[in-house]
Amino acid sequence: MRFFKLLLSLAVTTLLFACSTSHYQPQPHDYSKFRQSDPHSILVLLPTSSSVDTKAPYAVLAQTTQPLAESGYYVFPVALVNETFKDNGLNDGAEIQAIDINKIRQIYNPDAILYLNVKDYGTKYKVISSVTTVTVEAKLIDAKNGSIIWSGEKNITIDSSNNSNNDIFSLMVNAVITQISNKVSDKAYIIAGAVDTGLLSAEETNGILFGPYNPGYKKPVIPVESVN
Repeated sequence: MRFFKLLLSLAVTTLLFACSTSHYQPQPHDYSKFRQSDPHSILVLLPTSSSVDTKAPYAVLAQTTQPLAESGYYVFPVALVNETFKDNGLNDGAEIQAIDINKIRQIYNPDAILYLNVKDYGTKYKVISSVTTVTVEAKLIDAKNGSIIWSGEKNITIDSSNNSNNDIFSLMVNAVITQISNKVSDKAYIIAGAVDTGLLSAEETNGILFGPYNPGYKKPVIPVESVN
């Protein structure tokens, strides 16, 4: 089990390293509302999902805590929160996300609430290859007034047929996935961890800002064009 966790961590690290070498330069994000809200704690709700794979919402939810916590936030335990909703007859992400934020605030009193939607999740098999895609969109809501203080979207697609002439990103990721394929049959779960980290980490371009439990808290955001 310890070996599996090490390889899973390696997979996520490899994905993020590869993404960071991309030449894509997104536009700088407007963080004015985020700074004004200044959240210290985040409650993550079970994602809604457009995927036919019933595991998708839980795979994404389970891997949100680490990037948020490492970015400097207190994250309400996602398993316990989700279990509380289940005990009250709410088993679906759409039902949970439809709860009035005033009710959520009365129960948990979070500073911010994270709403996620899984747009795509899973592996599509071709004759001689497979394509695994995970796409997640997110919005962070101020729990006091319901305003959106941050939003983002992340997609990672791995095509096994591109090994012959693709970039270092696909080569590295496919190598890691092949290495742990005997331990994990769901490649999408591995990629979902990288998507969560790429989307929710304060160290990623246009990600959330560093929270109060990280040394980077309230430090200036380096403009995209200034990054070499």
